Amino acid sequence: MNKKILENVSMGRTWTTYIGSLEGALKKGGLWNGETYQLMGMTGMAFHFIVHKTACPSSVTVYDWDDIHFTMADRIGVYSRFLSSMKNFNTGKLMVEDAVREIKGSIDNGIPVVVWAPTPILEFGIIRGYDDGDKVFDVIDCVNPDPDPLMYENLGKSQVSILYIQRFISRIDVDKEKTYRDSLKYGLDHWNKPIEQGSDYASGKYAYENLLNTLTKGDYDGFGLSYILTVYAESKTVIPKYLNDIRKMSKELEIDEKIITLFEKISEKFKIMSNLVPFKGSGISDVDKNNITEVMTLARECRDLEDEAMEGIGKSLGV
Repeated sequence: MNKKILENVSMGRTWTTYIGSLEGALKKGGLWNGETYQLMGMTGMAFHFIVHKTACPSSVTVYDWDDIHFTMADRIGVYSRFLSSMKNFNTGKLMVEDAVREIKGSIDNGIPVVVWAPTPILEFGIIRGYDDGDKVFDVIDCVNPDPDPLMYENLGKSQVSILYIQRFISRIDVDKEKTYRDSLKYGLDHWNKPIEQGSDYASGKYAYENLLNTLTKGDYDGFGLSYILTVYAESKTVIPKYLNDIRKMSKELEIDEKIITLFEKISEKFKIMSNLVPFKGSGISDVDKNNITEVMTLARECRDLEDEAMEGIGKSLGV
């Protein structure tokens, strides 16, 4: 029976678990050697801002994984393949068998695989090994240093059952000017895109409206609110760092320092919001309602600042 486990594999240190998983897989496979914030910026993930109408914690992961993840990897020159299904197909067993072959092939080539929910935690993680004898995968999630193995037959089964794997084949050099431009264009488009995967979710400027509306009504998910503010507080911190890189390194794009300053202000305000409704652990919805008014004020300020900043990015891109 074949068995192989890739050593020295770890997720990137970020609240955005797709990026953490992507970074871990690519670094082990020799396909990426930059910093986490650079990966978030160059892929475009730093600009993601999606909020459910009642701040459901699913907000941060409800988007078109197939298209967006492929494009994000492509943006940095990494070619990938994915196998994805949210439906209970008659041929589901065959799909799992196909996924097992794909995963094993990638591991044999020395590259871990990104997977949805390899443990009970509903986040992205990494498959770094397999054991045909026990028919299990060796996995990594965002919390446990040594989680239980994932049985082949349980691939894609969780509280939110989605079969999703992304494997990485190879990498080519991409002109960084194109990556800079494409990532900023993606961020700008995301800012102006109203709907994400159904009318209950909104992105960019419209995500702020969902956030403000649920805070006004008081029907927000307390755990979801604290979780998404924590995730996005980190993302908003990444953006000015990435823009500063572009400002220093790009020969084609002129990033006004004012845009960076605006995002730095947004970052600081998001940190305050996150501290006002701190994340206390999975499922804990202990929110001090006395702080909600201040969160709303800060959210409105961030919305206006980000609208101005995105307008500046549009001018930098000439659109």
